[in-house]
Amino acid sequence: MRGKTGSGFRIVREATVIFLDIDGVLNCKKTPNPRELPYVVDSRLLRIFQRMVARARAKVVLISDWRHDPAGLFSARYWGIRYIDVVPYLPKRSRGEQILLWLRKHPKVTRYVVIDDDDDQLDSLPLFQPSASTGITAKIANSVVKYLRGKTNKDMRSGAMVRTVENVRKKLKRLV
Repeated sequence: MRGKTGSGFRIVREATVIFLDIDGVLNCKKTPNPRELPYVVDSRLLRIFQRMVARARAKVVLISDWRHDPAGLFSARYWGIRYIDVVPYLPKRSRGEQILLWLRKHPKVTRYVVIDDDDDQLDSLPLFQPSASTGITAKIANSVVKYLRGKTNKDMRSGAMVRTVENVRKKLKRLV
């Protein structure tokens, strides 16, 4: 399914891909983390995600900030997040642009989705957007499977007001 290249993996047969952000998707505000460690995954959310990936027969590409840190990549593997590649880290470009660049280098991808609690200029991409308060839900997972199987073209993004409030909250949090 994949061939090694100098900058990651190359899809060599037709494939469906899930671009995955981890924080706010596989962990949430309710995720137990008594030691306040970085790179924590909620086992309940992970089970929902893993079943979804299996049902969709999809490959996972990380878009998460975890990809910047070797400890984050190690942690993703430790938690059982089976990914084939990461999008390039281009700090002056939006996450949406980074995904589109990855897709241009992998023309065999036939269908894809983005699962991210943020909407960092993802307007032109099929976004399935859980709330950072709850993480991925069975409803979102089922919709992703339908989308990747071509049974629908409808994504699941938050409404404009919710997205605006969450984006402002995240920007304020980064300033603190």
